[in-house]
Amino acid sequence: MKKHVGTVVMMFLAAVTCGAIFLLALLRQFALVEVAASLATGIEVYFLSSSIGDLLEDKREPSRLKLVASLAVVAGIVAYFLIMRLMHQ
Repeated sequence: MKKHVGTVVMMFLAAVTCGAIFLLALLRQFALVEVAASLATGIEVYFLSSSIGDLLEDKREPSRLKLVASLAVVAGIVAYFLIMRLMHQ
Protein backbone atom coordinates (compact mmCIF):
# COMPACT_ATOMS: atom_id res chain seq x y z
CA MET A 1 0.00 0.00 0.00
CA LYS A 2 2.77 2.45 0.91
CA LYS A 3 4.55 1.73 -2.36
CA HIS A 4 1.40 2.57 -4.30
CA VAL A 5 0.90 5.83 -2.41
CA GLY A 6 4.52 6.79 -3.02
CA THR A 7 4.13 6.04 -6.72
CA VAL A 8 0.94 8.09 -6.94
CA VAL A 9 2.62 11.02 -5.19
CA MET A 10 5.63 10.86 -7.52
CA MET A 11 3.36 10.68 -10.57
CA PHE A 12 1.39 13.66 -9.29
CA LEU A 13 4.56 15.69 -8.79
CA ALA A 14 5.72 14.71 -12.27
CA ALA A 15 2.43 15.92 -13.78
CA VAL A 16 2.63 19.19 -11.84
CA THR A 17 6.23 19.69 -12.99
CA CYS A 18 5.27 19.20 -16.64
CA GLY A 19 2.39 21.65 -16.22
CA ALA A 20 4.71 24.21 -14.63
CA ILE A 21 7.20 23.81 -17.49
CA PHE A 22 4.33 24.38 -19.92
CA LEU A 23 3.40 27.62 -18.17
CA LEU A 24 7.01 28.81 -18.02
CA ALA A 25 7.48 28.02 -21.70
CA LEU A 26 4.28 29.89 -22.46
CA LEU A 27 5.54 32.97 -20.63
CA ARG A 28 8.94 32.82 -22.35
CA GLN A 29 7.33 32.07 -25.73
CA PHE A 30 9.18 28.82 -26.46
CA ALA A 31 6.67 27.32 -28.88
CA LEU A 32 8.24 23.88 -29.29
CA VAL A 33 8.75 23.52 -25.56
CA GLU A 34 5.08 24.44 -25.04
CA VAL A 35 3.97 21.68 -27.39
CA ALA A 36 6.32 19.11 -25.87
CA ALA A 37 5.33 20.07 -22.32
CA SER A 38 1.61 19.92 -23.08
CA LEU A 39 2.01 16.44 -24.60
CA ALA A 40 4.14 15.38 -21.65
CA THR A 41 1.50 16.67 -19.24
CA GLY A 42 -1.08 14.50 -20.97
CA ILE A 43 1.21 11.49 -20.71
CA GLU A 44 1.85 12.20 -17.04
CA VAL A 45 -1.87 12.48 -16.30
CA TYR A 46 -2.37 9.11 -17.99
CA PHE A 47 0.39 7.58 -15.85
CA LEU A 48 -1.13 9.21 -12.75
CA SER A 49 -4.60 7.83 -13.45
CA SER A 50 -3.12 4.41 -14.16
CA SER A 51 -1.26 4.47 -10.83
CA ILE A 52 -4.42 5.47 -9.00
CA GLY A 53 -6.21 2.60 -10.75
CA ASP A 54 -3.50 0.19 -9.60
CA LEU A 55 -3.95 1.48 -6.05
CA LEU A 56 -7.74 1.07 -6.16
CA GLU A 57 -7.50 -2.42 -7.67
CA ASP A 58 -5.18 -3.53 -4.85
CA LYS A 59 -2.43 -4.72 -7.18
CA ARG A 60 0.52 -6.24 -5.38
CA GLU A 61 3.22 -3.95 -6.78
CA PRO A 62 3.16 -0.64 -8.62
CA SER A 63 4.43 -0.71 -12.18
CA ARG A 64 8.12 0.18 -12.18
CA LEU A 65 8.08 0.61 -15.95
CA LYS A 66 5.44 3.34 -15.71
CA LEU A 67 7.33 5.03 -12.91
CA VAL A 68 10.62 5.00 -14.79
CA ALA A 69 8.92 6.19 -17.97
CA SER A 70 7.22 9.00 -16.07
CA LEU A 71 10.48 10.16 -14.51
CA ALA A 72 12.24 9.95 -17.88
CA VAL A 73 9.57 12.12 -19.53
CA VAL A 74 9.87 14.74 -16.79
CA ALA A 75 13.65 14.74 -16.97
CA GLY A 76 13.50 15.16 -20.74
CA ILE A 77 11.08 18.07 -20.60
CA VAL A 78 13.03 19.86 -17.89
CA ALA A 79 16.29 19.37 -19.80
CA TYR A 80 14.68 20.59 -23.04
CA PHE A 81 13.34 23.70 -21.32
CA LEU A 82 16.70 24.48 -19.72
CA ILE A 83 18.56 24.02 -23.00
CA MET A 84 16.15 26.32 -24.84
CA ARG A 85 16.40 28.88 -22.05
CA LEU A 86 20.21 28.88 -22.21
CA MET A 87 20.18 29.19 -26.00
CA HIS A 88 17.88 32.24 -25.94
CA GLN A 89 19.58 34.35 -23.30
